[in-house]
Amino acid sequence: MTTTRPVDDNADQVRVAAAVAGPRIRLDVLQRVAGLTADEFAAAVDVLIRGGAIVVAPDTGESWFADESVRRDTEARLVLSRRADLHRRTAEALEADAGADAAEIVRHWAGAVAATPDPLDRAALQLRLATASVRAGDLATAHAATRSAVAVARSAKAADLLAQAAVTLEPIGQSDWDGDIDQWCTEALAAAHSSPSTRVRLLARQTQVAVYLARSSEALRASSDALAQAEALQDPSLLVEALTARQLATSGPDDVTELAAAADRMVELGTSTGRAEVELRGRLWRVDTLWYAGDLAAIGGETGRIASCAGRAGGPQGQWHVLITRAALAAARAEFDDAETLLDEALTVFRGIGHPAAHGAEVAFRLVLGHHRGHSPELLGSAVWQFGTDARWDLAARLNRAFVLVDAGRTDEAAALYHRCGRPESWPDWRAGELLLNTIGARVAAAIGAADDVRRFRDRLEARRGWYVVGGAGATNFLGPVELVLGVCAAALDEPDAAVADLRTAEARCRSIGAPGFAVESACLLAETHQRFGDESRARAVARGALDLAQALGMTPWTERLRSLVVAPDPLSPREREVARLVANGLSNREIAARLVISERTAQNHVQHILDKLGFANRAQVAAWASTGLSTD
Repeated sequence: MTTTRPVDDNADQVRVAAAVAGPRIRLDVLQRVAGLTADEFAAAVDVLIRGGAIVVAPDTGESWFADESVRRDTEARLVLSRRADLHRRTAEALEADAGADAAEIVRHWAGAVAATPDPLDRAALQLRLATASVRAGDLATAHAATRSAVAVARSAKAADLLAQAAVTLEPIGQSDWDGDIDQWCTEALAAAHSSPSTRVRLLARQTQVAVYLARSSEALRASSDALAQAEALQDPSLLVEALTARQLATSGPDDVTELAAAADRMVELGTSTGRAEVELRGRLWRVDTLWYAGDLAAIGGETGRIASCAGRAGGPQGQWHVLITRAALAAARAEFDDAETLLDEALTVFRGIGHPAAHGAEVAFRLVLGHHRGHSPELLGSAVWQFGTDARWDLAARLNRAFVLVDAGRTDEAAALYHRCGRPESWPDWRAGELLLNTIGARVAAAIGAADDVRRFRDRLEARRGWYVVGGAGATNFLGPVELVLGVCAAALDEPDAAVADLRTAEARCRSIGAPGFAVESACLLAETHQRFGDESRARAVARGALDLAQALGMTPWTERLRSLVVAPDPLSPREREVARLVANGLSNREIAARLVISERTAQNHVQHILDKLGFANRAQVAAWASTGLSTD
């Protein structure tokens, strides 16, 4: 026989739940917190409304205390255990509500922590607080809460709690944060009697940290173990974690086949389990493989699916991925204004969650835009290139700034920065950044005349023919086909035939995939190669073919370079050009002298000077040159 609680008791339960919930709460959420049936809840709310305790807005379904001071007093009078329980129940109810305010969820988990005296119970709640804080973009609170939970776990020798804490946070590229996670995972894996599922989660997290700490071999080993163990357990959630770890460890050009298979599996896991955030990851991995292949059309097709996943998953991280993918695609297509607008929107989201990588992401993206549009004064300075003390970020900062300085023609400064990077063979291992680092290194080395390094980079890049240069693992740094940089290397090594062949291939591939900015760049470098090795007429022809497109796209620095190639320097003085025209018209020296009212000897000297400057042997060659060159130059 079911017993019915008195209405007044139910009303009191709803009243104290509303007091802990805060100034406003929706009735449907409040019902879940109170734990009453629909009929019980409706009757209790009716009692509170008629008694003047709470007010309900019929249009929004929100409720609040008629007197805020009464609400605060009601909450303050609750015993700690009941207050902690209601904060916990409210946080859980809000987490089940897709439209809930993330900061409000954090507030309730913090309230539950503050009202819980038992250390182990409080530590468990701190991990819930940390997770909610990450979602809300409050990384400082997340880190502090997890550290506190770890301290309790160590003191109590609570291995399960330590393992749970170790996998609560994900690495973000910040040394103290990532170093803590690495230490926690190491301690938890060393503990005896870990369950198989716990070991998978710890190995997956340790993989992610190893990647961020530039320990590639460790990342490959840990991710392989995690995936093998997850496969054996056949748990979809564990497979998601293991695949995520493996993707991060294998995001270089050698990994494209494996990454594509992992992407397909992740999309399937996401769709079969209804987890939009899982499907989103898989689609982003698929986009990474498409960047390597230069398939801009397919990337464009995926952006709509990514946006759909992000909308269903909610939260700022998905929104960031949508915006930055669209921005990178716009930049690759030379839609520079759109790219900049999308980047600004993406950065607003990224900064809103307090992510420390926001600054580096912005600078790296603006480098790509500036390469074609012209770099801002800020990017040419040193202040924006401060990314922390991590060896990879320090290398990237020096190398990328040198690349910007080369674009600006400041090669002496670029050389100084480049030489501070050390020998290329000493650079830290960065699997996902392999193509990007070698490409930028080669471009700088070629510009400053570091021939030995150019050879090293070319040897590394030869195996990547057919690929496109990207950063891997969330590519936003698209720098065109590998053949473009191979052409630059060949030109720097005085191999004109190889340079011309590679740059022609690069231009054709860029036009084929719809990357006109890189087609212009390839054409300009091809024209400069022709000019450098003495083929002025071909240089001008190639430059003319690219100049209009460069102007239309707003590629100011490349327009200027192409224009200087089209307008070749005049080897003759104005008087000599006049004489050359008369030679082309068939006039003798005497006739030229009469026409220009000069002595015949002076006319003869002019003709001889023309022959010497143009490297011709007779008047017929001058006539042929004048009839073409003077009419088109």
